[in-house]
Amino acid sequence: MGKGTTKEMTSGSTMKLILGFAVPLLMGMLFQQVYGLVDTIIVGRFLGVSALAAVGATGSINFLIIGFCQGNLQWIRASDRAAFRCKRL
Repeated sequence: MGKGTTKEMTSGSTMKLILGFAVPLLMGMLFQQVYGLVDTIIVGRFLGVSALAAVGATGSINFLIIGFCQGNLQWIRASDRAAFRCKRL
């Protein structure tokens, strides 16, 4: 990260900071939901009931994998921030 790419989250308009942080997260969640809906429609129409059941059965596995990856990325980001604060990065 360059010097101009960090964002100060402790000063300024609280609502603006929260919205600036939350809107990309909400957009990502919206796109995930739209993907799931479109996937269900396409599989249900073109592949049949058993394929739709398979997609539904693997939804929890997909959720588990995405959650695991997001958790690991949060851990990596936290360790990067700690190293950055200690000037090791």
